Amino acid sequence: MTDLHTLLGGSTPENNLAEDYARLVDHFGRIAGAMEDGNLYYAWDKINGLRSALNDFEARLGEEVTEDGETIRRFTGRDLDGAKAATAAVAFARSHRAGRLLHPAEQIKDAAVRQAVLDDEERNRRFLADLDG
Repeated sequence: MTDLHTLLGGSTPENNLAEDYARLVDHFGRIAGAMEDGNLYYAWDKINGLRSALNDFEARLGEEVTEDGETIRRFTGRDLDGAKAATAAVAFARSHRAGRLLHPAEQIKDAAVRQAVLDDEERNRRFLADLDG
């Protein structure tokens, strides 16, 4: 478990939802990048991953219940702590290009979590700079 996962409380329903959200952001970013590059095959190829990510995200927020043979979709996300999910979602999403564009680090209210995210980003910047150097 990374320091960020430890700061966020480990494997919780909120963190699991946030990881699914980050996966969505990653797929959107990949599709956007493919479109920017004119790589339509790659964009097309990422659509199945996006569909899968959307299904996983929806499954975490809802459940199907059969009553008298009828399938009903119900929102079950109300049992989650929205503030914890928001903090984790922004923290995890920022590991992806689209996440950094969508979510400024200032959205992370918890100072320790925000600093861990910024430290990871700085470590990654230095690593990439060393590769170019």
